[in-house]
Order: sequence, then structure tokens, then C-alpha cells
Amino acid sequence: MEQLENMEKIEALQSELGYFLVSIIPVPWSKICFYAKAARGYSSIYYGFIEKETGVICALDFFWNRYDSYPVKEWDAIKKLNKLVSTLYNAYIERFGEDKIWRLMFYTIESDGKVHIDFKYEDLPGNSLEQQKEVFRRFFGTEYKYYWTKYPSTEKGQG
Repeated sequence: MEQLENMEKIEALQSELGYFLVSIIPVPWSKICFYAKAARGYSSIYYGFIEKETGVICALDFFWNRYDSYPVKEWDAIKKLNKLVSTLYNAYIERFGEDKIWRLMFYTIESDGKVHIDFKYEDLPGNSLEQQKEVFRRFFGTEYKYYWTKYPSTEKGQG
């Protein structure tokens, strides 16, 4: 019975993560991608999405400067996402044990509501910048580009 309750907790946390990601995006989108790296007492996150109107892939590092208004404050969003990842990670440990725990989570939401979650058990190779670029390529199938202008501009910047 406890195993079933724990799976329900995991499913609820995964759903909450998806709903929260959708809620923080201030413009129509066609795909949201979220990456998390976790360990006991640690989590880091990275996310981006494709703007439906422009086709621009808006990544975390310029997300909070691109739009004029947001449904949630930056710090509150980052804090909540890290808390969700840590809680989800701990729920997986409770359910599956330390030996079968994931290290990386790739979470994708398509515009039709379909969700795909993929787990990896080892870190990506390279330093943090190389890892971020690899995550971007995996999610979006292209090289990273920085957009320094306000929505809906499609001007690229240096990044």
C-alpha cells in the first residue's frame, strides 16, 4: 500500500511541475522543456520554450528580461521549481532506493498537452556551460542563440 501511495505522490509531483511550468510562461508557446540535475540536498534547473508566435527558443538565461510582465516573480519561480525537483527526487528515493535513483531529468511538454519525462543516471560530460549547450541541443535540435531584444522581436544577440 505504501508503494502505491508513493507512486501517487511521484505522479502528483510530476503533474504539479508541469502545471507550474505552463503557468510561468507569459506568452503562447509550442513546446516547454525543463532540465533538472539533482542529488540529496542539491538541485539545479534549466528551462526554455518555443514561442508560438515567433518561433524563438527562449531559454532561462534571457527569459526574465524578454517579456514585459510575468505571472510570478523570478525568485519565486526558481525557488518553487528547485523545491519541486528536490521533493520529487526524494520521493523517487523513497520508492526505488538509492541504487536506482536518477541524476538528471529531462521533462518536455508539447502544445497538445503530451508530457515526456526521461531520466539519466550519470552526469553529462563537460563543464556546466558545455552541459547547458548539450541540454539545449537535446531539447531543441539546434545550437543555442541568445535573444537580447524584447518580445516579439527575433533579433539575436551575442551569447
